[in-house]
Amino acid sequence: MTNLKKYNIFITITSFAKLLVEIFIPLLLYTKGFTIKEITLFLLIKYLFCTLFTPLTLYLGRKYKFTKLMFISSILFSITYIYINFLKRNVLSLIILGIIYALYLSFYWIGRHIYALTIIEDKKITDNTTLYQIFTTLGGLFGTFLGAKILNHMGYKILTIIILFLMTLSIIPLIKIDTKTNTIKTKLKTIIQTYPKRNYLFTVVDQLKYTGLSVLPLYIYLNIKKEFNYLGIVNIICGIGSIIYIYFISKKMDKNKKDYLKLSLILYIVILTLKITITDPKLFLILTFPDGIIKASLDTIILRNTYAYGKNYSPDIYICFIEFISNLTRTILFILIYITNISLKQIIIISIIGTLLNTLIGFDDGKYGYKKDTLTNVS
Repeated sequence: MTNLKKYNIFITITSFAKLLVEIFIPLLLYTKGFTIKEITLFLLIKYLFCTLFTPLTLYLGRKYKFTKLMFISSILFSITYIYINFLKRNVLSLIILGIIYALYLSFYWIGRHIYALTIIEDKKITDNTTLYQIFTTLGGLFGTFLGAKILNHMGYKILTIIILFLMTLSIIPLIKIDTKTNTIKTKLKTIIQTYPKRNYLFTVVDQLKYTGLSVLPLYIYLNIKKEFNYLGIVNIICGIGSIIYIYFISKKMDKNKKDYLKLSLILYIVILTLKITITDPKLFLILTFPDGIIKASLDTIILRNTYAYGKNYSPDIYICFIEFISNLTRTILFILIYITNISLKQIIIISIIGTLLNTLIGFDDGKYGYKKDTLTNVS
């Protein structure tokens, strides 16, 4: 079995396990009596500690291997969910929850991206990233819906056991991956100096989109339909649209040697604007299918471009560099959101504005991408 197949098995299992409950975390906080402002504070704390844990994750991953950290992340994810069920409504509880959750996110996502960048072939970046996205979507397709069912009928204890089992099981194919030692040894200073200014700006502005996505499930719950099952159905419809289009867009990209980033950003603006305009649950579900198509296209393109430029550097230091910038920006944004106390709808509107700005900025995918802009002296 190839490394990519082993990796995709890992992605499928973890995506299913994560989406059993992860999308519900802000909603669970709300049902426990936390206000929107307090949930915003939790998101601020989460991203603050994700920023702080990035250099720690790099250090521990290099010393003990990222596989071990990803195994620990499965335990941390289960602890996060257990802690939510005993959460008391105070700031200290939110801080503890934010720290545990952030440590899980850092160990899991940094390790996951490093493995991906290590095994993705230079000449098959688009194909490999497409498979990565398809298996991510496929794994989580029914996760949210089943998670809602288990929560409603079997309780959090059974759900916690299932999550812990699946997250632990997912490590088996990861351990069996044969990773080659990367010949590129990059210093952080080199990345800071050679990373294109356009990419810096795009990465920072793109975090406005993610702030909107962070609160979107809660917005749907409060403004469209107050049912966990409804969010599960939304995820299924969105996922079906995603899988179909991810494959299509990758073939189109490779054929025309073009990433279609600008077009996808524009379409995403249109669909997100419609999502905050429509309040009828049935119409919202209809809109969800094209939303899945467009979001999948955008996510695949951005991830593919990020990996393409990352081929110029050591995978571990590059991924941590990107994660640090992303989480620091999100922290600053949520500080501003917390201070100004703006509504969920206003947060999503700001994310639309950020997406609009990125249509003007663009992204340089470097010598391993379609633009073939040769990067020199980076090693």
